[in-house]
Formats: sequence, structure tokens, C-alpha cells
Amino acid sequence: MKRTLILIYVLIACIMTEAQPVATPSLNDEIRAVWLTTIGGIDWPRTYATSPATIEQQKRELTRMLDRLKLIRINTVLLQTRIRGTVIYPSSLEPWDGCMSGQPGRSPGYDPLRFAIDECHKRGMELHAWVVTLPLGKWNGAGCRNMRNKYPKLIRRIGEDGFLNPEQPQTGDVIASVCEEIVRKYDVDGIHLDYIRYPDGWKIKVGRSIGREHITSIVRKIHTAVKSVRRNIKLSCSPIGKYEDLSRYSSRGWNAYMGVCQDAQGWLRTGLMDQLYPMMYFKGNQFFPFALNWSENKYGKEVAAGLGIYFLDPHEGNWKIDEVKRQLAICRQYGLGQCFFRAKFLLDNVQGLYDYLRVWNFQDLLSERLGGLPPVPIVAEAGPTAVMPLKITPNASLPFLKNDGRYMQLPSKGQTLDADVLIVRTLTGMAVATLPYRGSQASISHIQPGTYEVRSLNRKGITHRLGFLEIKR
Repeated sequence: MKRTLILIYVLIACIMTEAQPVATPSLNDEIRAVWLTTIGGIDWPRTYATSPATIEQQKRELTRMLDRLKLIRINTVLLQTRIRGTVIYPSSLEPWDGCMSGQPGRSPGYDPLRFAIDECHKRGMELHAWVVTLPLGKWNGAGCRNMRNKYPKLIRRIGEDGFLNPEQPQTGDVIASVCEEIVRKYDVDGIHLDYIRYPDGWKIKVGRSIGREHITSIVRKIHTAVKSVRRNIKLSCSPIGKYEDLSRYSSRGWNAYMGVCQDAQGWLRTGLMDQLYPMMYFKGNQFFPFALNWSENKYGKEVAAGLGIYFLDPHEGNWKIDEVKRQLAICRQYGLGQCFFRAKFLLDNVQGLYDYLRVWNFQDLLSERLGGLPPVPIVAEAGPTAVMPLKITPNASLPFLKNDGRYMQLPSKGQTLDADVLIVRTLTGMAVATLPYRGSQASISHIQPGTYEVRSLNRKGITHRLGFLEIKR
């Protein structure tokens, strides 16, 4: 009887503490995305593909990244596909970028875009082709030089770089043809437009309403081109993170609508866009009220706030992780998805963000697996919990579960245990991982070395302690 009461207490403490769930739309449909940059290989690849061995190494780099992104429940990868008038797939329109082979114009010996799509789909993740629209890179670079040869009247030079002229009608046709080629050749889930706005340094001489129509005309041509191939393709873009000045908060002169002529909310309203990923790389009152503005003007579509997690790196900014935690909480409260810029800072676990997300999204898994059971409270750092520390006294019924540091051997369910989820917790009760309870083993390669308690949990909320797990590597 005493043991039964203890088990009931542990269950209640685990899932019914004072932390209150936020009333939001279903988290199963929430966008959890990342921008995966290929320019210069700053996210991927780190190895040039110049031989069969380096091709395989380049592929392994990506699959390892995707495996780790899957563990924190990333469901959308925005892969930089068109870089600066150059691409990462065999195109009849534009040359290869040098990020894959190390040499602009040279094939890496395989199709990186097709490989990435297949690997994302194997993991249940969407892949959206991220297309940089107007920038063409250095004036004498491969992309800009190719464009100047083909369309000399369309290119404008600003400093050392070239840009497609947004005020020329043919510009929309050029970009639309690239997007259409991608959609015709590949099973991408979306086309994601970047820099679909007036370039920095461009002196806008027309009225802002005319400027917005120039940019909207480009969007309209892309929309027509890709939707004519596949109606269900998702078209999105990454506008400036503040749409316009608010009644109580100024954008400080940097906004989408008046600043660079992006009518992003209008594109949602008129159906030209299916999703938005506004680049909200700000903090404090330069983030929160503008996030609410995006939430209130979704027009039934999807918006995922772009989070500037690169500012967590001391070489990039002076943000602390608490700032990102607050932004994540507000996103979920307002029904916004999240998109992280960029993959490297996420996977490098800067300031413990990756570890935090593993726990933060734990409640999402419970919501999916347990049919709406109240979410587990979010705990990111070690500290006091409602569960007393456990004294390990393994025996025949509560053993240490066998493992080799990569896989844990699972006890047989028998005919009475109907659980389909395992919870791995620290000895102070903090959940660090959830695993599917099926088959004879489960992967634990993503769990840090240490000693843990392993519990089963079924759809009715019944939990059993299966034993302890000691990971050594």
C-alpha cells in the first residue's frame, strides 16, 4: 500500500505541479524550424566533396545534424538552396555554388538538395528550399557574373555587390523561373524567399506604395509559377521582424512596410503567402509587442518568429539564455511557431539552449502520445523539485538496465504493461529525455553520461519505475 502511494505521489509531482499550461492551439501543428545555411559552409557542409570519400563525409555531416535536430523536435528545415545567383543542385539556369565542391561552377558529384530532401523526409521533417532572391554576391563572383551576362540591364551595383533591380518587371520572371525549376524537379515541401525587399543602400526614389507594388509584383509572379506546378506547395518568406510602427512602440526606423516595402501581412491576407518567418532578432520591447502584432495579423495562416539565437554567442552579442526562454514562452502563448537562426548556434548548445529545448518540448511529446495529458513542467536547470532524491537500491525487480552507451536494452513488456513511452529522469526528478517503448532497445546516444531513473508511462497516466540507467562513455 505504501509503495502504491509513493508511485501515485511521484506521478502527481511529475505532471501536476504549480506550473500552469498555456492555452494555445495544438502544439502538434506548431512550426519548429531552423535556418540551415550553406553559404561558405558556415552551417553545412564543413567538408568539400571532391572524392567518393569526401562525398560520404559531407553526407554524414548533414545526417548527424538532422538526427540532432530531430531530437529537439525540429519539424521544418529551411535549407539555403539558392545562395547568390548560385545553387546547390544541378540547374539549367544557374551555376553551382562553390560551397559544396570548393570550386564555383563545379558539381560535388551528387545532388545535395535531393539528398537533403530524402533525409529530412525519412525523419518526418519538412524541407523548404530557401531562395535568396535579389542579392547576387560579389560583382565578379560566379552568380553575379552569370546574371550580368544574361541580363545586363537588370543588375544594379551597390558597393562591391550586385543586385537584381526590384523595379524592373523582368526581375520577377527571373526569380520565378528558378523557384519553378526547383518545384518541378524536387519534392520540396515549400519555397522560402529571403531578401524579398529593397536592398540595403538602395535609395528608394519612388513612393512607398509604388515600392511595395514592385516587391509584391515579384511575389505574385513566384506564387503563380510555383502554384501552377503544385497547389499544395508552401510559399513563405522572411520579412523584417517588425511589420510597422505600433501605437505605443516605435520600430526605430527599421520595419518591413515603410522601410523596405515588404507588405508581408498583406501577402498573408491576399493568399500570396502561406507562411511567414519574420526575422525578429531583437529583445525586450523591440520583440514582445511586435510578436503580438504578427500574431494578431495572421489571417488564418502560419507565422513562426525568427529568433536571433546567434546573439547568445559572446562573439556575436551579449544576450543571456533567459532572453530566448522568454521569447519562446511568448511565441507559444501567442500561437506563433519558432525558427532559429541559425543551425550552428543551436547544435553547438550555446549557453545550454539545445539542452533546454529537449526539456521544453517534452510537454509536446506528452500531448501527442498521451492524448492531452497535462504537460510536464519545464525544468531546464538542476534544482529542487517536488520529488525527493532517490536512494539507489537496485535489486531483481529494480535493476540497472544494460546499455553500451549508445543503446539501452529494454525489459519485456509482458502482457500487462501497455506503456508506449519511456521517461528518463535525473535522480532529482528532472525529465531529460523521452523514448519510444517498443522493440528490444532504445537509443540513448543523445543523453549525457550519468545515472538516471527510467519510468514507463501509458495513455492513462499510469507510470512504473523500470529501473536505473548508468551511462558511461
